[in-house]
Amino acid sequence: MAVTAWSIRSMRPQDRTAVLEIAGSLRKWFTPQGLDEIRADLESHAGYLAEREHRPLGFVTWTDIDGDTANLSWMGVIEDWQHRGIGTSLLAVLVAELRRRGYRFLQVSTVAESVVYEPYAETRRFYRARGFRDYRVDEKYFGEGDNRYDRLLMRLDLSSPGRDRSG
Repeated sequence: MAVTAWSIRSMRPQDRTAVLEIAGSLRKWFTPQGLDEIRADLESHAGYLAEREHRPLGFVTWTDIDGDTANLSWMGVIEDWQHRGIGTSLLAVLVAELRRRGYRFLQVSTVAESVVYEPYAETRRFYRARGFRDYRVDEKYFGEGDNRYDRLLMRLDLSSPGRDRSG
């Protein structure tokens, strides 16, 4: 019998520092502005923490949009622990909880394909491999001034595994 090398639990207020440390270590994905946004969101967003022997390895946070759709606001796994199933496990725990609560959709936003940057191509592959479908592109959504880029909004249909009714 295989033993999982980590456990997942609901985040607690005292986990905020660990979440920010994990996100801060992932500089390919999180800018200083993104870290400020995470810090603010942690005040009101729920989430889960993956840990091994009390060492935080990854996190996922979410918030309600309209009672029907939840938003996966932030997710990160320490780089040395990526590609071991932690992100998939965090997502599975979140999806199970959202289904239990009666949500129909889970959405996530990321950088669109118009930005050629491998870390975000990897992010899009991760979500697509787990059933998320492209929902819409919002042009020049992220950034400021002349340095603006497109957002891809992806959606997972929670009503039944493998089926997407998001349009």
